[in-house]
Formats: sequence, C-alpha cells, structure tokens
Amino acid sequence: MIISYIFLKGGSYDIAPSTLNQVGNLFGKYGFPLVINRNIISKDDTTLFVCSGMQNVKEHFHNPDFTKDGSLQSCIRTNDLDLIGDGQHLSYFEMLGNFSFGDNNYETSIEMWHNILSDLKIKIDCVHVYPSRYDHRILWEKRNYLVVDDLECVWFDGGKIGGNCCELYCGSLEIGNLVNSNEHSTDVGFGFERLIQLIENKKTIQETSLFQQNIHPIVSDHIRTLQVFYENGIIPGNKGRNYVCRRLLRRILRYTKTIPDMVFEEWINKELELRNKKIKTASRMWKRHGDKSPSWWWDTFGILPEELDLIK
Repeated sequence: MIISYIFLKGGSYDIAPSTLNQVGNLFGKYGFPLVINRNIISKDDTTLFVCSGMQNVKEHFHNPDFTKDGSLQSCIRTNDLDLIGDGQHLSYFEMLGNFSFGDNNYETSIEMWHNILSDLKIKIDCVHVYPSRYDHRILWEKRNYLVVDDLECVWFDGGKIGGNCCELYCGSLEIGNLVNSNEHSTDVGFGFERLIQLIENKKTIQETSLFQQNIHPIVSDHIRTLQVFYENGIIPGNKGRNYVCRRLLRRILRYTKTIPDMVFEEWINKELELRNKKIKTASRMWKRHGDKSPSWWWDTFGILPEELDLIK
C-alpha cells in the first residue's frame, strides 16, 4: 500500500479508513501511488478552486512523461448551490482516481477498477460507451458487464484534453468514468462519496457516515466545505474565494446560529455582528427603497428574503 497525504492547516483524515486501505492496496499492486490531497487551490486561473481530480495534473497530459499518479483529490463546486440538500449534489466532494500519462494502459485501468469495485462489493448495472469504440466495448463485455451505447460518452476539458470515455452506473447513479485522454493517456475518476453511499447501502449521499446526521442537509454539506476552507487558509471575506466562504457561512446561518465545530465560532460571531449592522443600515433605507425586489436587497445589503420583515 502506497498512501501519502497533502494536508494544510489543521488537517487530518480519518474518513472511511478501511475503504481507503482496500483501494490503496490495489492502487499499489498496479503501480499507482495514492495521494490524499486536501489542497483546493487550483494551479491555473481558470477556476477559483480545484473542481476535478485531473485539474492540477493537466500539464502531464499536454507533455506526457510516462508516469503514473493516483489521488483522492478534494474538489469544490458552487455553481449549483440551489441543488445542495437533494441527497446527491455537494459543494465539497472528493474524486478518487488514477492517471497514466503517455502510457495508455486503458485495459489495465479497466482491470484495476473491476477488481477494486469487486473488492468493495459494488455491483455495476451497466457501462456506457461511445458507439464506435468497439475496443472499449470488448474490454468490458469480456468481464461480463452490460454495455450500453451512448453518444454522450465524450469528455473534454477546454477542448484540449479528453476523448471517448466509459461511464459506470449503479441504477441511475453515475459513479465514475474512464477517459481515453488524447488517445495516449488514461484519466480515471470516481466520486468517493458515491462509492461510500453504495458500500453503506444508503439512499442518499448525506445519509452516509461522511456527514453529520440530525442537522439540516445544507448545514451538514457546508460544514464539510468550511472545514476544508479553513485547512486551506480561506476565511470569510468580500472577494474571490473568501466571498464564497462567506456565502456558505451565510447559508448555514439561515438554518442555525450555531455550528457543532468550535473552529467556526469566531466566524459565526463576526458574521452575525456584520448582519446586525447591515439590518440597521437597510432599515434606514426602507422608506426610500421599500419597493425594491428581494434580489436587490440581497445584492445591495446582503439581506436575505426572510430577513426583509426585520427591516420594514
């Protein structure tokens, strides 16, 4: 087993250790190290955060050096916050995957993940492949998988890295894909939280042991995200990553005024103090702008729709 860790301030990792050990052993068997990387700051300026497992290793796809890499990469996506709490969408998630740069061992990756999923006792219902990729179809069918033709099995990042992919499904849930990148490399990514959901036989991701229970699902999601923000030195603020942090904190405060984590007590107190000041300021402006829409009050003063009654 070859597992290493990239932690930042206050970092620790004790989530699903038995699962990681199983995966790490098989990664090592096929010559892939497994690096648990909690760094969410992207190397390029295309996004504020790392949002995919392969984002910080792009240069190896452009200039393949015949190396292998494996990671459990922390990722942030906040473009669909309104869907958080539905049991599947997350603002913070981890991508488990392996990469082969220049050494196109696509068949080896299929064999490896067949063994990993079998070892984890996860049954794949079907594999989607691009219709003309008979080579991909044969590799799955000889392992007795149901293969489905899918014209959408094409993946590209910025139009420069990518190719045909194979997508693995359990029911309607896509749990991972294998990309034949630029025909010379392999890019494999599985959603770690979705794997845990299947291992623990839960109806939704947020019912798994990865999340705090008995609290609002949005709160349990955002707490995980704030924890990795804290490790990366990201604090609530007015711009860029700091504003995203503040936005998530404000969303938590819609549902609770306390978080079961002492790390964030100072953040909460400061945010509540700022909110009280904003409400006082907005109250003075109500007579002049009382006809404005809730979105205007949010954009101008950071006043939530449910807080409008406090300023009238």
